[in-house]
This record gives sequence, structure tokens and C-alpha cells, in this order.
Amino acid sequence: MKKILLLILVILTITTITQKAQCKTNLAERHDIFTPAFQLLWNDFSNLIIKDKIKFQGMQPKVLKKLNANKFTQDEISQDFYYKILALKTPELRLKIQDDLMKKFNEKSDLLDSIDWQATNAEEYILYAMLKKNINFNKEFEILESKKFNNSKEKVKYFGVKNENNELKYQVKPLFWLTAQDFAVALDTNEGDKIILHRTNAKNDVYELYNYITKHQKPGLSFGESDKLIVPFVNINEKIQYNTLENRKIIGSELYISKAIEIIKFKLDNKGASIKNEALLDIMTCSLPIPGRERMYKFDKPFNIYLIEKDAKLPYFAVRIKDTEYLEKE
Repeated sequence: MKKILLLILVILTITTITQKAQCKTNLAERHDIFTPAFQLLWNDFSNLIIKDKIKFQGMQPKVLKKLNANKFTQDEISQDFYYKILALKTPELRLKIQDDLMKKFNEKSDLLDSIDWQATNAEEYILYAMLKKNINFNKEFEILESKKFNNSKEKVKYFGVKNENNELKYQVKPLFWLTAQDFAVALDTNEGDKIILHRTNAKNDVYELYNYITKHQKPGLSFGESDKLIVPFVNINEKIQYNTLENRKIIGSELYISKAIEIIKFKLDNKGASIKNEALLDIMTCSLPIPGRERMYKFDKPFNIYLIEKDAKLPYFAVRIKDTEYLEKE
């Protein structure tokens, strides 16, 4: 009996670890998240250095296909909110990046210490980017009662509109309502950016699902007097390493990626949203040229979040929230 109980405990432990690893894998495969900084670097690496779609010798990882196919470019985000650089890897470059970040964002890097900056026999080049942005609601949403998310064991914090609050309801713009399990709203901000929330059970790529929102959007919808909005507080602080992109020979060149990493810090609460996203590519090479009825808009089950600048066609950030990992606990 003791052996059986021990075996069950081991199985449960392995299952928990596997589920946790799967979640991290999805982030690294960019299936459940889209981050702008890494895509901007990848675009420069592809367009300015390789001058073609990047392909590896051997099997092509899923994340490579997503990075090559994504249509997001720097035109979708204002230059005021991102910084990027491509240069020879030296200790002096590290100092320059730190100085540039302080001047532009009054911010320090959480990523630069992740690599060794000492000189080596081989030539190495760095592609680095940071995006930082804060967007705020004109009026703070109400803090609601804590409760479970998607039948979780623990309770999490929520905000939204629970009463007939005219000042708050005008910040909520319903985009469509197909069913109680498939709807979307946009939250207005002072900066003009939209925070779009999509309640869905679909497991498609989170960024590709944005097309579904644009296709089903209906103009003229309004948030009714008796409608309610319920949204959990979100807090993401993750370091992502793209292992499947590292140490792979790139076809048509003498290059390979030594390090491919990024850090994402994202918060959503009753005051607004903030994002700080850093990404870094460490490139090894011998030679490299430089170039109508009451509705409950209740996001207490899996949903997606999108941030999009005013007049932009594509979001600059997207994430799927499917459990309580990134939600603020009570």
C-alpha cells in the first residue's frame, strides 16, 4: 500500500511539473503569447542580415515558422516606446545600451546580465530591444470581490463595473457577443490605446485569433445600463529562452544563434496596463555585415488580452490567460 501511495504521489508530481513545463513551452513557442521586442529583433535579423526568411539546417521548429510568418513590424508601434540596436558585442556596447535605456526610459535592463560580455576569439554580434509603455484608464474601475478563476482552488482579484456607473461604462466598448462563451470588449485608455479582452475556449494561436475578433466586430454596440464587466488582475513576470532557435546552423550563412532570450513584465489592473519587454539575440559568426440584453462580460474563464495602438492594424502585445498562474491572488 505504501508503495502504491508513493507511486501515486510521484505520478501527481510529474504531472504537475509536466503541466507547468507545457505552459512555459507554449510561451517559448509563442502560441499563448505574442511579444513585440523579440519579433522586432527577428525582423531585423531576417531583413537586414540574412536578407531572407531564416531557415535552419534540419528540422524547422514551430516557433521559427511563427516568427518568419508574423506580419507585425515596427510600423505598428510608436518609436517613442521602443529601443533597439545591432552592434558588435563588446563590454562597451553593454554600457551604451544601459546609458541609452536610462536616457530614453529612465529604466535599467533586467536582461543584459544574462550573457557573458567578455571578448572571445570569435566575432559576436548583439541584437537587443526594449519596449516600455504604460496606458491608463481615465477612471479607475471598481475593485470587485475576489473569487475563483476557471474553477481554480484559490481566489484571485477582480476589477470591473458592477453597478450602473455611467462614468465607468463609457470606458467599455463591446465589440461582439456571439454566445456567453464567445464575446469581446475594448477598454478605452487616456493614451488612445485599446485593451481588448476576448473570452473564448478556442485554442488557436493567440495572435492569429485577433483576426477572428476583427471579422466578428459589430459597430454601434454599447455597454448597457445593467451590463457588468468582471476582469481579473493580471501580473506576468517571465524570462523566456528560445532553446529551439539556439546553436542551429542557418542555411545560406555562416551564422548561428548563441542566445535567444527575452523578459516580459505585464500588468493589467483597475488603473490600466503596463508592459516592459526586453529581447536579445547573441549571434556567433566569423564575418557579419552590419545593416442588446443584459450581458455579463465576465472574464473568469480562459480569455485573451490584446494591446493595440490608436489607428494601428495589429496588436503589439497578446497573451492567453487560461489559469491562475499570472493572476493576482487574494
